[in-house]
Amino acid sequence: MPELPEVETVRRILAEQLSGRRVTGVTVPTTTFYRRPPARALAGLEGSVFTGARRRGKYLLLDFAGGRELTAHLGMSGRLFIAASAEPSHKHERFRLDFGDASLRFVDPRRFGRVGCPLPDFGPEPLSTGFDAAALARAFKGRRAPVKALLLDQAVVAGVGNIYASEALYRAGVRPARAAKSLKADERRRLASAVTAVLAAGIAAGGSTLDDEAFLDPLGRPGRAHLALAVYGRRACPKGHPLLKTRRPLAGRTSLYCPVCQR
Repeated sequence: MPELPEVETVRRILAEQLSGRRVTGVTVPTTTFYRRPPARALAGLEGSVFTGARRRGKYLLLDFAGGRELTAHLGMSGRLFIAASAEPSHKHERFRLDFGDASLRFVDPRRFGRVGCPLPDFGPEPLSTGFDAAALARAFKGRRAPVKALLLDQAVVAGVGNIYASEALYRAGVRPARAAKSLKADERRRLASAVTAVLAAGIAAGGSTLDDEAFLDPLGRPGRAHLALAVYGRRACPKGHPLLKTRRPLAGRTSLYCPVCQR
C-alpha cells in the first residue's frame, strides 16, 4: 500500500508536470471503484486549470483554479500516472483527466482507491514542526495499545504505514508490540526522530517499489527506498540477528522485529 513517501513522490511529480494545464476531459469508466466519485466532486473540473497538488497523510489533494479541490487515495494497489491522451485505456483504469495531449490515469487492480473522497481526522504530519516527542507523549499517555498500532493510527500521526513504522521502530530500538505507555522519554525522542528520518529518506529515494506492491511514480519509474530497508521483508537485521514475528498481527499487519536490537 502506498505510504507517505510514495504519495509525496506522486504529489511532487504531478505538481511539476501538470501545473498550469487545462482539463479537457473527465472520464469515469462504467466498471470503476467500489464507490464512484461523487458528481459534486467532479463538477466544474472540465475546463479548469490544474494549479498544483498537496498531500495530507496518504491522501492527495489536487488543486484547480477557482478554489476547486479533488481528493484521491491510492488504496492498496492504486497508481496515478501520466500518459499520452491517445494511449488506449488500461485494463484496470478507474479514472482519467485529460489535459490536451496528456492525461492523468488512475489504475487500481484491487479497486480500493477512491477519488472525491472525504478526508478522515488526522494527527500531526510527521515531517512538520507539530510532530515530536511531546506529540508522541500526548498520544501514548495511558495507552496499552502496541506502539506500532498507534503509529499506524492516522489520528495519531498522518501517513505512516507498515513499512516505515517497522523501519522507525527498528531504528529507535523499540519492539513493535510494546505498550505505548511503557515508552520512556528517551525512547519517545528516538522514535519521533526515527519516524521523521525514515520518511525523509523514503521520499529522497522516490518511495519503495516491492515485488508484491509494485509502486511506480507517475512517470513510470520505480522507487529505491526498499533497497535500504533494515527489517521490512528481511530475514535478519543489518547486524545479522535473525528477525522474529510478533505473536499476533498489530493493527492487522504482520510485524518483524529484532529481539536483540529492539527492546
